[in-house]
Amino acid sequence: MVASTDIKFYVHTNTNAPQLTNNFGCMINVLDACLINGINVGQATSLTATGTAATLLFGTGHNLKQGQVIKIHGADQPEFNGEHRVLTIPNSNTVTFELLSPSSVSIATGTINASLPPLDWEKPFSGTGKAAYRSPNTMLPTRPFLRVVDDMDAAWTSTYAKYAKVGIVEEMTDIDTMFGVQAPFDSASPNKNWVGTGSGSSAHNGWAKWFYALASNEDTSSIKSATPPEGARSWLVVGNSDCFYIFNRFHTDSRYGQRLLPQFFGAIDTDYSKVFGLAAVFDYTSASTSTAPFSATPVSISDIANHLILQRNHNLNAIPVFCNTKSPAGSNVRSGFSNYIAAPSGAVPVFSFKVPVYEGSTPRGVMPLIEWLQQTTPYADLTFFKDSQSYKIAANCMAYGDGQVLFNLGN
Repeated sequence: MVASTDIKFYVHTNTNAPQLTNNFGCMINVLDACLINGINVGQATSLTATGTAATLLFGTGHNLKQGQVIKIHGADQPEFNGEHRVLTIPNSNTVTFELLSPSSVSIATGTINASLPPLDWEKPFSGTGKAAYRSPNTMLPTRPFLRVVDDMDAAWTSTYAKYAKVGIVEEMTDIDTMFGVQAPFDSASPNKNWVGTGSGSSAHNGWAKWFYALASNEDTSSIKSATPPEGARSWLVVGNSDCFYIFNRFHTDSRYGQRLLPQFFGAIDTDYSKVFGLAAVFDYTSASTSTAPFSATPVSISDIANHLILQRNHNLNAIPVFCNTKSPAGSNVRSGFSNYIAAPSGAVPVFSFKVPVYEGSTPRGVMPLIEWLQQTTPYADLTFFKDSQSYKIAANCMAYGDGQVLFNLGN
């Protein structure tokens, strides 16, 4: 059976991938590449096949990861073109994948190019430092927008922390005209999430935030008015047509490895009605105060309050609600942080579980695509493997300290 390609992932080390730096606007650049435009990998020097087993060769290092989905175009033989999941990487210049049907020739002809195709989301509205993204899946009962403001607010200072202001908006007619439910939203201060107030160290700027440049490293709190270091930060995006996760560092110190902050937007898996959720750092405090993203990660730690918001409550009223994620292993469990059950061995398997979402004591569904691990980082970062049911990758992330989750990439 040929591997499905609906679920895709992207990393900062991919050739031509945009980078998260200490500059406003770079979060939108990453989202545009992964959701809208894709990333060009380059022209291949040869594409050969034996039956359905295809081998793609580049003249230089391709910087692809095992398990990524590539799109081939330009081959004269149509069976080669289209999307394929990379199954093996024999060396830095070569990848292999499987064709849907046996090839008609052993050597493809044409000008063969490869790219990392986007998730094909919609971006109907944009402006300077602003963007609105929406799922392309018209079968969903609702398709709210992710509104992103990734520009320096007039109240902010260029040397301060960098982050995108994010929120769920049910209806829009242009980038600045919003209707219906917003999450988060404060009726007493409708612009609380979008427009800064005050100035200098007393400035308040945004409420729901995806940080990507802070002065302190990932294992400590950071004052927002302190100056972050220059340089690129690691990031990972995983998603499909209904949702995506963006994991990223907000510092450059190499001693802290791949402690990426897990964030999310998209449809929560439910049995009764799809509802969209947003995982972010919800922080409405002045620039002079500290923020602690490592303690605001409901995607990788259970029982974290007020950092995962759903657009509507369990009665589907127009009331956004904060929810918690839970773990079957107990309270305050950090995925991939500790051997909660037992260390994996020849006799003990690696245990992973779906992640349920609760509004108080009311179950709302499960986080899509992701699984929590009950053992200490049992895989190397971005390990690609197939279990009895599906392909998966392991992703290192922040869980107070070192953590890891699994992403299910489908069959």
